[in-house]
Amino acid sequence: MFELLAAALALGIAGFDPLGSVVLVAALGLGARRAGVIALGGVSVGTSLLLALAGTFGLTELARRMGIHPPHIPHPVWLVAVAAVGLALVIWGIVYLRQRSTPPGSGDDGVDGDGGEPEQATDQRAGGRARPRSSSARALALSGLLVGLSSLADPAFWAMVVHAARWTRRSWTITEALIWVVCSHSLLITLVVVYLVVGATRVEHLVGEVTGSHATAVRRIVGIAAVGFGVVLLIDVAVAMTTGSWWFSL
Repeated sequence: MFELLAAALALGIAGFDPLGSVVLVAALGLGARRAGVIALGGVSVGTSLLLALAGTFGLTELARRMGIHPPHIPHPVWLVAVAAVGLALVIWGIVYLRQRSTPPGSGDDGVDGDGGEPEQATDQRAGGRARPRSSSARALALSGLLVGLSSLADPAFWAMVVHAARWTRRSWTITEALIWVVCSHSLLITLVVVYLVVGATRVEHLVGEVTGSHATAVRRIVGIAAVGFGVVLLIDVAVAMTTGSWWFSL
């Protein structure tokens, strides 16, 4: 159980995805209402969870049909899959750590030269325009679907799928997938809860804190977690190839 929690948390941190929170803040700026916020958060998390469960159980069923019984008998398919995911995590983590965070206000953020608000935003408020359709509940549900599908492009997602598929207990597989999804979308989930409790102003402040003051720390934690777990997976493959059994006994 300790390995389950450690692996799920490590992969969840490595798979931390702020995309949903960025979409949420943009939607609030367009005047999104309570139903839209709930739709965005619910569909994003729900889609990622469905993909995680489908991936883990689908991979498990495929392994069974191929006569693979992991992890007691290392099979070339598992060795290649785990090695590929581990290598992808290491490369992605290193690249992510080397990228520089853009400090708030350093780029073109839509503020004019004298520090005032953009003319477009001022004109929109002055004109009293209705909320755009992009902030409707249906549009935000579609945005949530895209945010959830973006998990497929995350190496940490596939690392979780490969790792969770090796559990012999279905309850452990579901638990690891659930922990990964919650960790991956932790910022979005937090912002939705904060919005429902205290409103949009506090959400914007919280996002500013995470993407501003703590951006470097968040980037380092995510990158180090990805590299660390990728190295662990590669070591696990090396042990399996030399000893005939996985380093982690499930």
